[in-house]
Amino acid sequence: MDETIKILREQAILCAHLPELFDELIKIMESNSPDVQEPIRKIESTVRDLSKNEQRAREFLNRVGSPSFAEYLSAQEKNIQRDVAEKLLKKTADAQLRLKNQVSQVKLLLKKGKDYVDFNLNILARTSASDTYGAAAQTNSQRTRRMFEANV
Repeated sequence: MDETIKILREQAILCAHLPELFDELIKIMESNSPDVQEPIRKIESTVRDLSKNEQRAREFLNRVGSPSFAEYLSAQEKNIQRDVAEKLLKKTADAQLRLKNQVSQVKLLLKKGKDYVDFNLNILARTSASDTYGAAAQTNSQRTRRMFEANV
C-alpha cells in the first residue's frame, strides 16, 4: 500500500502542477505575447515526468493483477492508507478534468491564431476574390484560395 500511495502522490502533484502551467500559457497566448517557449518547456518537462509515473503505475498494477487503482483500492481493507490513496486518486481525477478543459481552451486559442495568420497571409498575398465575401476566386486568378477564407 505504501508503493500505491507513493505513486498516487507523485501523480497528484504532477497533475495539480499542469493546470497551473496551462493557466500561465493561456495568459500569455491571450495577451498575444511571443514568450510561450518557457511555459511550453515546463509543460513538456512535467508531461515527461507524468509519463514516467504512468509507466511505474502500469508496472505496479500489472504486478498486483489489477486493471486500475480504483479497483485495486476497492479490494483492499478499509484503513487510513486506503483513505489517503482514495483522496489522492480523486485529487488526480479533478486535476485531469480541469486540464481537459484548459486543453480545449488552448486549442481554441491556437485555432484563432491560425485563422488570424491565414487572414493576414491572404492580405499580403493579394489573393483576389469576387465582390461577394466568401465567393470563389476569380477565374483569371492563378490562386485557388479565396481571400478572407479564415473567420477572424
